[in-house]
Amino acid sequence: MTGDPLPCPIDPRAILALDSSAARVSAAFGERVAEQPAERDQAALLVRLAAAVLEGGRPVAVAATVGPGSFTGIRAALALAEGLAMGFGAPAVGVSTAEALAAEAGEGRVLVAIDSRRGHAFLAGFLVREGIPEEILPPVVWRPGEALPAGGWGVVVGDAAALLDPAAAPSWPHARAVASVAAARLAGRITPRPFAPLYVDPPAVRAPPGVAVAW
Repeated sequence: MTGDPLPCPIDPRAILALDSSAARVSAAFGERVAEQPAERDQAALLVRLAAAVLEGGRPVAVAATVGPGSFTGIRAALALAEGLAMGFGAPAVGVSTAEALAAEAGEGRVLVAIDSRRGHAFLAGFLVREGIPEEILPPVVWRPGEALPAGGWGVVVGDAAALLDPAAAPSWPHARAVASVAAARLAGRITPRPFAPLYVDPPAVRAPPGVAVAW
């Protein structure tokens, strides 16, 4: 989170929320929500959706998903959110993809499974109370065939949920949930999170020999 804290309570609808961490891109502000499937050109689509929901409005904060998820999508959302936050003089708030998914899963112990698109999944666990997800299992890499993390999970959600539970339907983060988690974070009800990409895997791109790259 960047910028000065806001007084609470904070209406999630006053937050511009952006997500392009998975195969769908979404934005929400006020009563407006825009969402479209997108496997590519996520940055350009996210700009259009953000403009569509803003319609000249002025958010009190700008929130974006920080990952895990699509490398390109995450960086696109964070760059756009940071630029808009600076323009509006508002805080920029990071929300993990798993937090947004857990917030919509209902009460109890929730296990989030996110497709890495590299043959494995990222798992994160939460205790959700009154719609607020408390992380109890930080993101870990899980491969099919491995034992699941212990925790007595009541429900499994995420776009890789079927790998863990064949009866589970895939789900994706929505901008409304991003705004809800961001509002709780601004109010001090959830631990602060850096406004920076959250990667569980190392980047797929390798630097040329002799070139050092800091990720």
